[in-house]
Formats: sequence, C-alpha cells, structure tokens
Amino acid sequence: PSDDNYFVWNASGNQLTCSVQGFLSSVGAASGLLYSCSLNLYSLAVVKNRKSDQYIRTKIEPFLHGVPIVYALIINITLVITKNLNDSGGGNCFAPEYRPPHCIGYEDGEVRDGFTIPCGRGHDGVVLFHYTSGFITIFIVPIVVGVSLGMIYEAVRKQENVIGRYGESNFTPSAAQRSTNLGDDNANNNNEEDEETSSSWKEKFSWCKICKRSSTSSNSRAVMDRAIAYSVAYFLAWSFLAIGLCFDLAGVEWPTAIWYLTNIFNPLQGFFNFCIFMYPKVSKAKSRGGDETTWFGAFGKAFWSRGRNPNAGTRS
Repeated sequence: PSDDNYFVWNASGNQLTCSVQGFLSSVGAASGLLYSCSLNLYSLAVVKNRKSDQYIRTKIEPFLHGVPIVYALIINITLVITKNLNDSGGGNCFAPEYRPPHCIGYEDGEVRDGFTIPCGRGHDGVVLFHYTSGFITIFIVPIVVGVSLGMIYEAVRKQENVIGRYGESNFTPSAAQRSTNLGDDNANNNNEEDEETSSSWKEKFSWCKICKRSSTSSNSRAVMDRAIAYSVAYFLAWSFLAIGLCFDLAGVEWPTAIWYLTNIFNPLQGFFNFCIFMYPKVSKAKSRGGDETTWFGAFGKAFWSRGRNPNAGTRS
C-alpha cells in the first residue's frame, strides 16, 4: 500500500488492494504446492494401480483438482477475515501482522498521522493459524512427493523384472521342445503338423502377451520419468523459499543470494510444469510431421490439440 512508499519502491494502493494481492498470490502458491502432490498421485494411480483413463477422469481427477483449490480457498478466506494478510515490506502482502518502521513506538490499533493503516493490524487474528497452515502446506508436500515417487519407482522396477523373467522363459526353447518331433517323421506326419500349428499359435500368443506387457512397462517408465520431472520442478521452485523460512525460524536475516534465488525460481514452477507437460506432445507432433515440420510448428499443433491426437481423436 501507499503507506509504505517511503521504504518500498513504487508502493501504491491501499489495504484493500494489498489484501486482494495477498489473497490471490497465496491461493496460487498454496494450490500450486498441492498440485505437485496431485501430479504424483495421478502418476501413482496410472503406474501402480493401473487405473484406466476413464476411471481416473471420473473417480480420481475431481479430487486431484478439488482438494488443492478448496484447501487454498478455505485457508486464505480465513486469513482475509481475520486481517492476517498484510504488507510484509518486501513488495508482497502475506505478513500476518502489519508492523512497518513508522509504527515503532506506537500501540497496536493506533494510526500515525499521515497514514491510513492501523499499526499492528492482524495482531488479534489467528497468527498461529497463519504460520501453522503455511508450514504444513510447504513441508507436507515433499513428504507426499517423495513417498509417492518411491512407490512409482518400485512399481516400475517390479514390472520390468517381471517382463525380464517372462520374456526369457518364452524366448528360450526348453529341452522337451528341442526333442519334440525327433522320432519317426513319416509315421507321425499328421501329428507333427497339428503340433506345429498348435506351437505356432502358442508362440504368437506368447509374443502378443510379451509385447503387451512390454508396452505397459514402457508406458509406466515414461509416466515415472514425467513424475520425476514434476518433482524436480517442485523442489527447484520451492527449496530456496524453504531455506529462507528456516532462516526466519532461526531469527536470522535471509542471505541476499537466497532472496534472489527465491524470487527467480519460485514463480517459475508453472512454467516448468508446462514445459514438462508439453514436451512429449511436441516431440510426437514433430516426429509425425517429419523434417518439414519445425519445432515451433510442432509446438503449435501440440498446443491446439488440447491433449488429443488430431488423427485419432483420443487423449494422448
């Protein structure tokens, strides 16, 4: 707000605009954090539980979207009502209490001459709730992300081990198979033809099952790789802020490098997730188009396909 323009560059607006800014930025931050959990839980449902697209879309996806949004709205509506969204002195309005330099020596609730916002605004609100909800939101996410990522990796590893054992047992002829049909060819000609036909069908069926399992394993690894990429994007965006909060708990001022890194990487999580989401679609569009399609053109086709295969009309 403009009350703080003497120590915050280009500060403008009033307490209402400050509360709106704090509400919107806090809702985005909280829901963005929980969406990191949703992305990994979605991957877990695909890889470990092998749920179909239809099941995920109707039974799981509403919760993956609803929980982050509803949680963020409840938390921040509460903070607005209790007046616990205030200027922090750093260009954002997320401080639980309003205590700028000009309020030194003034009692809570007093308004210094020439200013409009009461000193100590929010002191009688739910300050503990503000800090508790913030720390729970920030530090519960890496636990969920780490555990789900470990479960995804374990599920993929088991699938690949099964494929390895299954494939080897079917590709290697047994001794009984090698000794079959070594008797009297003339006497058992009809039986041999039947056995060869049966063996041929069994071999084709085995190939079909192997290919299907191999395809499932390949898709699972692709989903796992994407889950890892989303997790890296989360840690890259939020690790520096978490380090800064640890300095706050210790009562130590943030190092300048941590402050800059937080302000650079924290807003980029959405961009990172967008790049991770689009990369396989752009790569697929580029391979379909061949050398005549540029990467920019492939990006346009992938973006406007809205998650659907333009040739088949299905989700990709």
